[in-house]
Amino acid sequence: MTAAVPMACERFDVAAPLINVCRQTGEVSFNYGGTREQMRARILALKDTLIAAAGSPDYPAEHTFCDGMYIRRLFIPKGTLLIGKIHRKDCINVVERGDVSLLTEFGTSRVQAGATAVSKAGTMKVGYAHEDTIFINVFRTDKTDLAELEAEIACTDFADIEEKMQ
Repeated sequence: MTAAVPMACERFDVAAPLINVCRQTGEVSFNYGGTREQMRARILALKDTLIAAAGSPDYPAEHTFCDGMYIRRLFIPKGTLLIGKIHRKDCINVVERGDVSLLTEFGTSRVQAGATAVSKAGTMKVGYAHEDTIFINVFRTDKTDLAELEAEIACTDFADIEEKMQ
């Protein structure tokens, strides 16, 4: 059973900011709206803005390998806004602990500890941790070298995915 709490997924003006912050509570949520291509462009623009403002912080991750599986366990501190790389392969996502809002080109969701989902190849996630969160990705791979593995499972350009999927 998953522990997902759907966020409002209304269509907003494409010019609206991707991130909402409630002035009274400080609660953060995401705006979803536009075509798939527009959402991809908006997410990439947000990524560029975050990198320009804060650089590319490296969050501590644990790496586990078992019988053709790679498990990445990432600790995300409360209040963190982060954007992952584009997945080249399908993967399983698990929220082990915490509460996180997610935005992709397909919509938004808010998930808590116990939630599981599948991310399809080509997905890039934006996340906001409402609480300290442990987020796990599980990929099928025979690679155990982290640099080779990263090249196999992730990229930073949607053109790389489109090329592979055609």
